[in-house]
Amino acid sequence: MKLATRLSLLMAALALNPAPASALQQAPAIAPFAARQVAPGIHLLATPPEFLGPAIGNVTIIEQADGLVVIDTGATLAHGRAITAYIRSITRKPVKAIVFTHWHNDHPLGVAALREAWPSARIIATEATRAGILGPAATSVGRQWDERYETQMLNQIQDSLGRIVTLRANPANTDAQRARYDRMAGEMRAFASGFRGTVLIPPTELLAGELLIDDSERPVRLMHLGRANTDGDTIAWLPRQRIVVTGDIVVSPSPFGFFSFPESWIGVLQQLKSLDFATLIPGHGEPQADAAYLDRLIATITDIRVQVGPLARQGLSLDETRQRVNFAPSLDQWGTTPRLRATFEGYWLTPMVENAWREARGDPIVQGGGDTTPNSVNRRRAR
Repeated sequence: MKLATRLSLLMAALALNPAPASALQQAPAIAPFAARQVAPGIHLLATPPEFLGPAIGNVTIIEQADGLVVIDTGATLAHGRAITAYIRSITRKPVKAIVFTHWHNDHPLGVAALREAWPSARIIATEATRAGILGPAATSVGRQWDERYETQMLNQIQDSLGRIVTLRANPANTDAQRARYDRMAGEMRAFASGFRGTVLIPPTELLAGELLIDDSERPVRLMHLGRANTDGDTIAWLPRQRIVVTGDIVVSPSPFGFFSFPESWIGVLQQLKSLDFATLIPGHGEPQADAAYLDRLIATITDIRVQVGPLARQGLSLDETRQRVNFAPSLDQWGTTPRLRATFEGYWLTPMVENAWREARGDPIVQGGGDTTPNSVNRRRAR
């Protein structure tokens, strides 16, 4: 056997087997994420509960015999580098597949760092998610680096920092509140500095319905159950461990509803319940051990459809419909703190009323379109 061939086989064997702990990187600094093992061979990188910066989706890492499956990759190139560093600290196995649960920018934008480290990794998503990445997402990130995108991001962060400075200056603030605003500002700046070099990379493989990434210990079944939070949501189901990774079909402690599909979302949630999972890893928030939160989501979507649908079908405008509905009981239930109340009202009720209104009228729900966008909600909240 030629020496080159023997070396190739040796390197392949090292890639497929965990290295001794002494041979791996020391535990890296992976801010803004905190790492935990959800089950043997299944890792979750999530922002800690006290994180105050921009939203960043959960990242799930699944070890298989011949490599790793990574579900979502964060919101910036720096997040992808943190994910890469963490993976290299736990194993010498390659990343063989990367899955985008949906197109929202806080989920697929760290992928360039992983692709640089593992160029042959499959990048998997639905056709609708690919369209979202190359459509709405492309308004703030390009397929090649361009200074204008960094300028746009820095301007948005600067606007946020200005509001933080104003809030911090309130003489009624306690020392703890001022420290919280300082930490929020620091995490905003860190996000902005990590954005440089972030680019869009579309999937290399399209999921149509269902795809199995097989393994003797941790098989992963990717499924598109229907339109829910977006038109292309993908879930990952690990039948042996009874773990489901949902992307933003489930977000806690308060859901996120822009450009979503109320009626079919209920059906998707019911399908999730039928999996009889032991652990649900949401797109944001803590893992869940039962279907109680899914029932709450089904109830709030149903309430919105029941109130909004008849008004929309009577011909009322969106503004007129907003004036006629009453979601005070939902606000009391979900908005148990001032921050949660504002989040539930702004990022759930406001967009979901429009979604239900469009649905009842038979109007299309366009990804990134409509009257209600995150930026429009933020502008109203800043007044």
